[in-house]
Parts: sequence; C-alpha cells; structure tokens
Amino acid sequence: MESNAIMDQHQSFLGIIKAYLTSRQAVLPVFNSTGLKIQHEASKPEPDTAVIEKMITCDPSLTSQVLRIANSAFYKGLQKVSTVHTAIVRLGSREIANIAILVSQKRQFHSNDPFISGLMQKLWQHSVASAISAQWIANRCGLRKNAQEAFTAGLIHDMGKLLILTVTDAVRRAGTLNRMPSDILLNEVMDNFHSVYGHALLRHWNLPDHYCRIARDHHKTDPDKENDLMMMVRLADKTTNGLGIGMRGVEPCVLAATPEADFFGLSEIAMAELEIKLEDAKVFS
Repeated sequence: MESNAIMDQHQSFLGIIKAYLTSRQAVLPVFNSTGLKIQHEASKPEPDTAVIEKMITCDPSLTSQVLRIANSAFYKGLQKVSTVHTAIVRLGSREIANIAILVSQKRQFHSNDPFISGLMQKLWQHSVASAISAQWIANRCGLRKNAQEAFTAGLIHDMGKLLILTVTDAVRRAGTLNRMPSDILLNEVMDNFHSVYGHALLRHWNLPDHYCRIARDHHKTDPDKENDLMMMVRLADKTTNGLGIGMRGVEPCVLAATPEADFFGLSEIAMAELEIKLEDAKVFS
C-alpha cells in the first residue's frame, strides 16, 4: 500500500509539472546570452579584449561580480583588481569569460522559498564544480581548444533540474500544488526527467546542438568515444557527485576506474589533483 501511495504522489506531482509546462502561464528560466557572447569572443584566436570589457561594463551587476570573483582567494592575486580591464590583463580573457558566464547564469538559481532555494544552491554548487572539472579535464588532456566549451557544457548539463525546481516553485506559489513535495519525491522526479527536460530547455534557448545532446545523454552508460565533450562532462559529473557536491550527498565512485577516466588516460593521482582543485572552487558558491 505504501509503495502505491508513493507512486500516486509521483504521478500526481509529475502531472502538475507537465500541465504547467504546456500551459500559457508557463514561465521558463531565461538564458542570459551575455556570458556566452563574451565566451565566444574569448575563444577566438585573437580575442578583442576591448569588446569583452565593453560587454561586461555595460552591466553594472555583472561588473561588480566579475571584480569580486577576480579578487577572490581562488585567483590568489597580490594586488587588488579595481577595473575590468585590469582583471582581463591579470586573468586573461578566457578566464574572465568563464567568470562572466558563471555570474550571468547564477541569477537563475533564486527562490524566495527556503526549501527550493536550498536545493537550488546545491544544484548551483554542482554545476560550478562540474564546469571547473570539465575545463580542467580538457586542459589536462591536451584538449585546450575544447576548454571553453567544456566549461559551459559542465555548467549547464543539469539545467533540467533547474527547470523542475523553477516550475515546482511556480505551481506552489500559484496554489496548484497544495503542499511542497518531499525532497525524496522531488529528487526522484529530477533524477528521472531532468535529462529530457534539460534537452528541451536548451533547445528552447536555441543553444548549439552539442550542448543540448549533453543535457540529454550525459547519464547514458555506454561510453561515447566519438564525443570528447560528452566524456568530459560525464567524468566531471561523476567527480563532483563522488565528492558530495550535489543534491544527494556523497556518491562513492572509484574515478580512475571509470570508462571516462580510462578514455582520457587519467590516473588515480590525476583525479586526486582535480579533487584538490575543487576544494578551492567553493568561492563560487
């Protein structure tokens, strides 16, 4: 009887989510394209730093957050950075682009409901750690040309979970959902449906197809050895989950024994280096 009741709750909650997404009242998370535009410019063989500086300084909030992070312990600067221009000179246009896309995306992870807000914070921490991990893997494995895309792919691979949390918040406030679902039920729905919803959301945002495929397929068990970017994100996802940087606590995993680590030739020592790197990344929380 208890398992049937849980199943009924699952179907009822999922039905509410689906009904909202197909309704005219549906308000979806909005992708801030500024960070992606900055990253596109930074990825050019000869990026125009003046263009990057202008795109950042046109947004006062973005400017202040970029400077805050540029002065953080993560970058260990000896002199305080007081202008975007100085930040670009010190950190480089690619690192500034990463900071910009982080700041622009974090605005989506907000709710006035303490329960939803707490889950969004955990999801944000996982997303940031996955972005840093995927970029580290690209650089460590001689795939520097893919590092920027790896960072972005890691950051947005779980956007389906953000969509489900955003919709849950909306239907709760609208009174359609009588009470907030338990964290067990909400996590179950996110686990089972975030891939398909993430794929749909990224397509709605009109993002490049390789990002959409990663959102959809990053949990598939068969290694996709023709897709370096997919393999980077899968390993990044397993790394962060193994450290408990996510929504379910620590998920033990021998990272060096995974198909993805084997694909990239990453040893146990190399994966330990990445874990140390992620300890410093807490500044982005």
